[in-house]
Amino acid sequence: MNRILEIDLENERAVVQPGVVNLDITLAVQPLGYFYAPDPSSQRACTIGGNVSENAGGPHTLAYGVTTNHVLGLEIVLPDGSVYFTGGKEPELPGYDLVA
Repeated sequence: MNRILEIDLENERAVVQPGVVNLDITLAVQPLGYFYAPDPSSQRACTIGGNVSENAGGPHTLAYGVTTNHVLGLEIVLPDGSVYFTGGKEPELPGYDLVA
């Protein structure tokens, strides 16, 4: 649960598992001129799953927004084992914004 599954630079999207460390996303795309904007001071240790649950921020978020502004979709596993998908790879899908 700690892998970057897909980096789509053309659409400026990444698909990651919740255990990916925040800084690892930036390090993966930095050679290509990109960075992951939500950068809390704990970015060397905090995970994307934790960032999503806490709506983490950092210095870059003053210009680019907090975590909720950068998450398009979620795959959620509930305690009973059922899987729920919300959002997706497309920005501004119709309906309620359950990701935010």
